[in-house]
Amino acid sequence: MMPRLPSPNRIKTHYVYTVWEAAQALGRNRQTIIRWIKDKGLVADRGKVPWLIKGRDLKQFLGYRRAKSKTKLALHHLFCFGCKTPQEPDGKFAEYTQATPTTGMLKALCPSCASIMNKVVRRADLEAIRAKIEVAVQQANPRLVSLPAPPLNDTSAKEAQTDGKAHFR
Repeated sequence: MMPRLPSPNRIKTHYVYTVWEAAQALGRNRQTIIRWIKDKGLVADRGKVPWLIKGRDLKQFLGYRRAKSKTKLALHHLFCFGCKTPQEPDGKFAEYTQATPTTGMLKALCPSCASIMNKVVRRADLEAIRAKIEVAVQQANPRLVSLPAPPLNDTSAKEAQTDGKAHFR
């Protein structure tokens, strides 16, 4: 499993970091920060030891990496975690199961690796999705969509009889 990208919000813009301080602030290994400087384009002052990184440059680098990793899906595409790419469902077929009154789960097979892909979609978008792929609407479990009145576990009547104290004989 690939680690999550560190948040640019953990970096102070007006601070100058050493490699070690940047690694600690981001929860990464020092060698990772060095690799970012050497191979990935993180700007650092390498003229002196320790190398210095401006907070503004580090924050910009992290923001660029985070934006690059985000994927905007078309309505009829689902993201396959096996292939790590957005895919149109195999056979242009998906199933929709309503989860709440306004949203539901779209489920389909990946055409490349045959794994199950899921996507939460708004019910209002269902017709636009149906224009691109065939969608079978499954009946949701009524208990999930609208819960009945919760069971009452009212112990106040019992406590009133015993005054909330345990009586031992």
